[in-house]
Amino acid sequence: MKIIIGSTSERKIDIARKILTEQLSLSTDLHIEGYKSNSGVPDTPYDKQTFDGSKNRAEDAKNNIPSADMWVGLESGLVERYGHIYEEAWCTIFTKDETFYGYSSGLKVPDFILGEMKKLNKEHCDVMAILEEKYGNLPNDTWGTYSGGMIAREVSLEEALRNTLIQIIAPDHSFYKQK
Repeated sequence: MKIIIGSTSERKIDIARKILTEQLSLSTDLHIEGYKSNSGVPDTPYDKQTFDGSKNRAEDAKNNIPSADMWVGLESGLVERYGHIYEEAWCTIFTKDETFYGYSSGLKVPDFILGEMKKLNKEHCDVMAILEEKYGNLPNDTWGTYSGGMIAREVSLEEALRNTLIQIIAPDHSFYKQK
């Protein structure tokens, strides 16, 4: 089975390889590769842009490498829920016949980061770069930076991919397979 990840990010490809191999390896031979998809959204997507970014990545990969069996788009971004800002990930998977979506739980963006964004009038990604330069030696990972290294953004990307993939691989007796 040929699976295209709509990104050349080693982090996203490695996460996809890990989850897809865990979930699919018993049933098929997997060939997983990245493709430099255009997300069509800002570096730090906001609200629906995160969903759109995942869909755009998968769709761009499918349009440019139509010989694959599955195309995966992963996108992290910020979302406002109940007056708070969280970072979460979205996943879109295209198969030859269907499209599936899923997302992760979110980690609250620290008030300190939001305050710096407001004070500096800069986007999240720009503030994170400034803080890395100022504080040095921060993890190359937003969730890791927020939490002092206690949790990594991989958790959200893995969860979004699992939550999407389960709709495809669930057993026939699951409600995902009921019509």
